[in-house]
Amino acid sequence: MSNLSLLILTKNEQENLKKWAEWLPKLTVINEIVAVDDNSTDDTKKILKSFESTNLKINIFDRGVNGNFASQRNFAITKAKNDWVLFIDADEIPSPKLINLLNSLKLNENYCYSIKRYLVYCNHILYHGISATDRPVRLFNKNLSKFIKPVHEVLVSKNKIININQPLFHYSAPNLKTFLSKLNHYSTIRAQELFNQKTKANLLDIIFYPKAKFIQYYIWHLGFLDGVAGLIICLSLAFYSFLVRSKLWRLYHA
Repeated sequence: MSNLSLLILTKNEQENLKKWAEWLPKLTVINEIVAVDDNSTDDTKKILKSFESTNLKINIFDRGVNGNFASQRNFAITKAKNDWVLFIDADEIPSPKLINLLNSLKLNENYCYSIKRYLVYCNHILYHGISATDRPVRLFNKNLSKFIKPVHEVLVSKNKIININQPLFHYSAPNLKTFLSKLNHYSTIRAQELFNQKTKANLLDIIFYPKAKFIQYYIWHLGFLDGVAGLIICLSLAFYSFLVRSKLWRLYHA
């Protein structure tokens, strides 16, 4: 397998990055990390630099995200030295099986690769609900792909997507306060995106979008099988939908 560039977006990620020291050395196919940092004020950059070794170079670029995560990811892609790039977020940890697969995977120029991802809430792994369909495309040839959408960005590529079932674990919800804070932030960006697309929101949207979102995740995608943690996350995602439509309505009535 050819060497990979590992790409990461950061902003005050010191606590998450401390966990990387346990698994990063095992991912031997990586020979460089490209980090695009959004004005971190903690030890994020210092910790990233500590990972540098003879076989692993660390390149850090300062760039404000300005509400557009797709642009931030596309910028990172342009700074990679290798053709093949792998995105892993600071709050994600690859499973041992995924690490073994990546170290031996024979890449095909005709494909890009999505990776199964499980959300972890308060150390409870959620296998259903939002995790049921969460397969972000994270491994691809940089010359044939790019990201779109400011938030919840999506990769578009000329290549066919191959699914990797060895998972990433997504520690984006260590507690409810942190998770809701993220949803509040993302909902503001999403509402502005919809506003720019001239999408409107009315009373029925504000009432029924959250209900539909809860039914989708909790019933249709079996979120109830994840117990109390599953219920909390599904309700939180319904609240996110409420925030998006409420903020969208506000933009038209400011």
